[in-house]
Amino acid sequence: RMDRMRFMVFTWDHDPEEFRVEAICEPEYTINDVGRYEYVGLGPLCRVISGRGVFSGPDANQNFNALSVLMATRTPGELVMPIWGRTQACLTELKMEQGSRPQHIVYSFTFRETDNVGSIPRLPEIDERT
Repeated sequence: RMDRMRFMVFTWDHDPEEFRVEAICEPEYTINDVGRYEYVGLGPLCRVISGRGVFSGPDANQNFNALSVLMATRTPGELVMPIWGRTQACLTELKMEQGSRPQHIVYSFTFRETDNVGSIPRLPEIDERT
């Protein structure tokens, strides 16, 4: 049996129901001598790891709060994902979703993989050429 999902000192009681790994390399451009954009290559690889699940039972709020505290440290840590392996990542998004109630916290998360010095590659959310 594989390990359960872990981030830093936090281990999930039950792995998230939804899990996604996206690998993204953004195209990079420069402006040439006549003011036109020229493609110069692909930027660094950035993996975005996201998912959704439910914390249930008497520890539901405590589990959600524990992840919130780890996010507040704003530091990268080891993310262990069953099947997908291990990586260094930062928890960049944590949401308590609709349908949450005492002892039943519906949550979603997003991690961004870091490089070997703890930096997150730039991933523009909006195309800056427009």
